[in-house]
Amino acid sequence: MFQPILLRTRYTVILSIFMVAALALNLDLGTQIYDFFSYHPVAVLLNLKSIAPILVLTCIAFLLISIRQLKRSYSSERELGKQRTLHQDLLKNLPIGVAEFDSKLQVKITNNAFKQLSCWIGDAALKALIQQLSDKLGATRSTSEVVLKQRYPGNDNLSTLCIEWHLHQRPDSSYLLLGRDFSRQEDIQEKLSISQRILENTPIGVMVVDTNFSIQYINRSFEQITGYSAVEALAQNPSILHSGKHDRNFFKAMYNDIKNHGYWQGEIWNRKKNGDVYPEWLSITALTDDHDEISHYIGMFSEITAQEHVQERLRTLAYYDVLTSLANRALFNDELERLIKNNIDKNLCVIFLDLDGFKRINDSFGHQVGDRLLVDFAKRLKRNTRDADIVARWGGDEFIIAIEVSDADIGIPHFCNKQLKMLSFPFALDGRDWSVSASIGVSIFGDNARTAHDLVRNADLAMYQAKRRGKNRYEIFSPKLHEDVSESIEIESRLRTAIHTQQLDVYFQPQVQSGSAKIYGLEALARWQDKELGNVSPQKFIKVAEDTGMIKELSDLIFFKALKQFREWQKIDPDLILSLNLSASQLQDDELITSLTKLTKKYSIDPLKIKLEITEDVFMSDIKKSVHTTTQLKNLSYKISLDDFGTGYSSFSYLKDFHIDELKIDRSFVKNINTSKRNKAIVASIVAMTKILDINCIIEGVETKDQLIELQNMGCTFFQGYLFHKPMPAEEIELLLQQEVRAIA
Repeated sequence: MFQPILLRTRYTVILSIFMVAALALNLDLGTQIYDFFSYHPVAVLLNLKSIAPILVLTCIAFLLISIRQLKRSYSSERELGKQRTLHQDLLKNLPIGVAEFDSKLQVKITNNAFKQLSCWIGDAALKALIQQLSDKLGATRSTSEVVLKQRYPGNDNLSTLCIEWHLHQRPDSSYLLLGRDFSRQEDIQEKLSISQRILENTPIGVMVVDTNFSIQYINRSFEQITGYSAVEALAQNPSILHSGKHDRNFFKAMYNDIKNHGYWQGEIWNRKKNGDVYPEWLSITALTDDHDEISHYIGMFSEITAQEHVQERLRTLAYYDVLTSLANRALFNDELERLIKNNIDKNLCVIFLDLDGFKRINDSFGHQVGDRLLVDFAKRLKRNTRDADIVARWGGDEFIIAIEVSDADIGIPHFCNKQLKMLSFPFALDGRDWSVSASIGVSIFGDNARTAHDLVRNADLAMYQAKRRGKNRYEIFSPKLHEDVSESIEIESRLRTAIHTQQLDVYFQPQVQSGSAKIYGLEALARWQDKELGNVSPQKFIKVAEDTGMIKELSDLIFFKALKQFREWQKIDPDLILSLNLSASQLQDDELITSLTKLTKKYSIDPLKIKLEITEDVFMSDIKKSVHTTTQLKNLSYKISLDDFGTGYSSFSYLKDFHIDELKIDRSFVKNINTSKRNKAIVASIVAMTKILDINCIIEGVETKDQLIELQNMGCTFFQGYLFHKPMPAEEIELLLQQEVRAIA
């Protein structure tokens, strides 16, 4: 029963195979199928013609499935080919050498890296290596892999080639050999090892700190010097070493240097674990990462022994100013010589700076205040200059700077004005503001100065000129300036001798009263006739005396000679009055009253007969002191005359409050009084005011009759000028006085 069905199924399968074969042979499938079902004896016997459609559909479905399977198989083979190519490329370019050996250690596959390693070590060494690895693997049955590190001499016989070999045995008894060149890593490791040994064995203490100021590493010397072990120091702040000898400004300056320059070095006092305080020389360097950001700080220090400390202190004393810590003359000269030698394309300039008014502060308030002012000024000056500039204290209140500028016409004014502006801000000391200015002299390397000595000398001369021209300014050296200053220096030298040997003379200019033209007073004036210089103008030598501090000695000499002579003239005219000029230094001198009193008593002169003339600018230089001194003088019966009125700080307030006996109107108002309405109005106003205030008024500089008439019409009664008498020596004055006495008799 089932036999026909089985036969039918079998032939269906055969038919399907036949159809596929026919398709593969590119036959006419429809014709073949029709002929088979119609005429083949087996098909007729099994009556297959009735199921022919089903068989055809089945064959087609089978064919489609077969085609799909063939496509998948093709795609898989293609992808496998790509992977195989990729793996071959990877193997070929792999930096690790790879080689495959069969069971008899015959090479089957190698990559480029392996071929290069083979070239480096040679065929003989390679065969010996493979045999050695194979033997080692055979002796070790517990593992299928062995590792061996080998060193080979480099091609230059100086370097060493380090290779790590791995031999792996597969289950099919074939071998896989890997070779890795680790020469660079070995070299780095060796260098790190050497560095580590150096750090651990160096006698210099080393400390590495992160940006949070946490200690990350210390070496043995650190432990030996400080007494702190690694366990005690790591993760701590470096402040565990602070001795307390340095203030916050010291560390602030240190951190600023590290921040701005990445480096700081200097002497510092630290404290050991046992409490001992010791000096050390410390260098701190900022370490940066790949992004140029600070990652760590490394500090290296060595303890300064007593001998080293003395030597360092001696060096500091030899080259640095003890008070301000700036360079001193010796170091400045050395550095200036170096700049002169290396200077090529820039203008080398030396700036000499002298503080104005410092002596007054130092003398009045003591050296402690003066020294603190110098220290603060030095710090301010250092901050106001560049790192490349050489800043030094020359001595006293004098400082000197060497700078290089590309354009002197622009660079020098900028630099000097910057320093003057810096000094416009007062210094705060003990809750009080102290103000000083500066006189600055500049010399430029060139025809007028080609040595360090010339540069410093010319800058000093220029500074001297700046001081003469009013202070708080700068002057640049020039040949004309050199002539003027040289003359001043010559005058200074000879004037000093003249004062000490009392070679100066006193001339007297009479002061007369209107109408009778009778001499009622005499003004004492200094005159100097030098053997070498001839007749030196008072404007010249008095200015030099003021600038050099000789004015007090000069004034004392004039006082002495004038009072001695005046005593003789009082015998001729007891009502005569002597006018003496007070300088600024005399007015500020606490010994003025004592010395003046001694002289008047010595020559038996009544203070009522002495009139002390003070110019406005001198009086106003220190009002408090001026008022105090003049009040004391008034109490002793001396008369006070305010000279050069109208040319300085004229103010009605001090005419009201200060005890002044006389106003002396300056000659500049008299000169054009006949043609200038303004001058006429000013003089008339002053004269009227003196009458209201009951103050005597004297007009100086009267030279013509027209001037006299104009002044008399205004109500002026006292005069001084060439119209009446010029300054004369004592002998001529005595003759005049005697003539007046005879005329009255």
